[in-house]
Amino acid sequence: MRTITAAMLLIGGCDKTITLVDENNFSYTGTVDIPKIETSSGTDLFIDWGELSSDIRCHELDPAEDIDNVSLIRFPYLTQEEVEDKINNDNLQQVDQDGYVEYTNEGGTTVNLSELSFFGTPIDVPTEYNADGGTYLVIHATGNTPGVGSRMLAFLTPSEDSENTDVNIPSGCGVLDFSADLTSLTPTSIPADGPWFVDWRALTTNGLGNAFDLSNVDGLMLGFYEGLTTEDLQTQFLDLELIATTLYEMDLSGGSAADLAEMSDGTNNFSGFSADGVWILGLMCSTCANPAPLFLTVLEPVE
Repeated sequence: MRTITAAMLLIGGCDKTITLVDENNFSYTGTVDIPKIETSSGTDLFIDWGELSSDIRCHELDPAEDIDNVSLIRFPYLTQEEVEDKINNDNLQQVDQDGYVEYTNEGGTTVNLSELSFFGTPIDVPTEYNADGGTYLVIHATGNTPGVGSRMLAFLTPSEDSENTDVNIPSGCGVLDFSADLTSLTPTSIPADGPWFVDWRALTTNGLGNAFDLSNVDGLMLGFYEGLTTEDLQTQFLDLELIATTLYEMDLSGGSAADLAEMSDGTNNFSGFSADGVWILGLMCSTCANPAPLFLTVLEPVE
């Protein structure tokens, strides 16, 4: 995908720019019910994700080939319920944590806790993983960028009363429960034949109902769904990137506007709208805790 820089996005002065507004945005509610695994305190653990055959979106994965990174985050002052609530509302912050270690996977499905490290410094298990340390969250991810590509989450609960040293990560289907509304929004009118400049500086609220932070937007998604209705997409919301007839994407680095003609499906750039289906446009955040788009609208091409 082509990366668009801030300098390339100074197009707000175009008199045919499509301005995205809050009324165009979908609404989303989602809750995560993260598995909780009790273990021995201050003891090395054997973490096994060989049974992780689906992620939190119920998408199939190969536990050996698709998991590139295993990380453990410690939240010293938050309970497990508070961490879940912050993930649901996408307001989990770096200041909430005081410990992070990781392991880069190369085709395996197991690792010892003692093999996780922070820039080469291994975790001191007896002092850094214990019943008084706070809340521990283990994350299995695709890719090695912290906070990006999470496929499965699990709480580890060290206890002085437990002798368990085996952490068996279950499949993720069922961890995430969601409800998306794509039918109550006002569709975004867009010229059928272009130009297709869009600007999102006017947005004040994201799909979760929180204040819209322009700095969180790092990607644009444009999807066409032949033969489907908006209601169909609403019920298959977590699969939008999988079920698209054609999917165009763009990486963003700063800015608050883009030219859809610069978006690519991996082979060709976007060149126009097709009929007999639904078009959607999404503003994405790859580093947000909640996987939902920040903005998602139904496009209504007009002649």
